[in-house]
Amino acid sequence: MQNKDYYPDSKETLDVSDGFASFLLAEGGGELAPLSRAPVQGAVKIAFWGLRLYIVAMLILVAIGFTRGMH
Repeated sequence: MQNKDYYPDSKETLDVSDGFASFLLAEGGGELAPLSRAPVQGAVKIAFWGLRLYIVAMLILVAIGFTRGMH
């Protein structure tokens, strides 16, 4: 037997007013599973610290550029 949500009868009008609600019920929507943060370690931690230092260096260069102005 085919599911009416996926294979509606061509003679009937398609009711799309509750499309998301039917999808949510079909997928078992309810309480979401709790999520926890993955610990950042190793090379990823080094890369993030490198990005932070790069941003600080660029902000310093932009500040120097604005203070000196165009000559």
